[in-house]
Amino acid sequence: MMGFLTAPRLAFGVGALEQLSALGARRALVVVDPNVARLGLERRAIEELRKTDTAVETWAGPPVDSTVEELEPGVAKANAFQPDWIVAVGGGSTIDAAKGVWLRFERPELPMETITPLVELGLRRRCRFVAVPTTSGSGAEAGWTVGFRREGALPLEVGSRDLVSDWALLDATLARSMPSDVRANSGADLLAHALEAIASEWSNPFSDALAREALATALTNLPKVAKHPDDDEARTEIHYAATMAGIAVSNSQVGVGHALAAALASEFRVAHGRLLGVLLPYVLEYNFPAARDRYGTLAPLLGPASVQHRAALPDRIRPVLEQLGIPATLEGVGIPAADLTPRIAEIARRASNSPGAVANPRVPSDDEMQALLRIALAGGHVNF
Repeated sequence: MMGFLTAPRLAFGVGALEQLSALGARRALVVVDPNVARLGLERRAIEELRKTDTAVETWAGPPVDSTVEELEPGVAKANAFQPDWIVAVGGGSTIDAAKGVWLRFERPELPMETITPLVELGLRRRCRFVAVPTTSGSGAEAGWTVGFRREGALPLEVGSRDLVSDWALLDATLARSMPSDVRANSGADLLAHALEAIASEWSNPFSDALAREALATALTNLPKVAKHPDDDEARTEIHYAATMAGIAVSNSQVGVGHALAAALASEFRVAHGRLLGVLLPYVLEYNFPAARDRYGTLAPLLGPASVQHRAALPDRIRPVLEQLGIPATLEGVGIPAADLTPRIAEIARRASNSPGAVANPRVPSDDEMQALLRIALAGGHVNF
């Protein structure tokens, strides 16, 4: 038996933030990405909350890829303010940080390292959670895992169905101010989520439907936004597709691409989405022998030629990544061979131990992980 278990309640469109005034919130802590705060994008959320006389406090959260320790000022603010709602306004890192604050506020006695999907967290006794994404890629607003950086080690991944947002409010106008590099990395993140959800051993008809729709939307609209960043219609479609892919992958599982990206990020400060974009074509080639039938279901969407042999799907995806400005190799994103080569064995070991490898259609050995890294470093084809 399988189950399609989790998705937040969704409000979408230019009036999505109006849902904030319908929450019945008494005290709302708004956790905002510092870059978003500099642009003042959280003001619309605050104005909407105050329509119903909600008391509002804000915390301009930690930097991208925060550690658990960097959450403590936000936890202290929550303890002092005692919110009944936390509202996250920002990209995936900010949404994760806000969920970390929520978890530490509700369950301060529970070490994050001990939390697994089998642990009953009992959240929402004190507080509930709203996510307002300002990027279009991570799908964190729909996810039930959160990650926190650890120096020289894999990120700490905390997973619980309790961590799904109560509401995700999707207003693509909030993504208008995304810098071009963030837009590119987010687009790569979206493509990786959709394709890894489709290939996952834990996929199901419901996650498949969302993943395919997200992929089709992304392939059509990402090139449009790359050429015309002010294309509101295309940007809106991508914003929704990111959440679709987030729901899909939350109800299937990520794969080897995410495992390798997380392991690389533990050594090199390169954006997660950018690493995923570089790795994605190589992972598609690697998975093909085991996922041929899964990828074959994309034939009606992409055309039979796009899935008929090992290099076909990567060749369909690479031009879109190029239009986004994602380099084709790890060297291209600033990871020198001289720095990576001595670390390949350790990075491969960490990737093999990542939960992201569990449901991949091929479960790679350490040697295969190392070979993937070597090919992705300078380019080439995966033929093993």
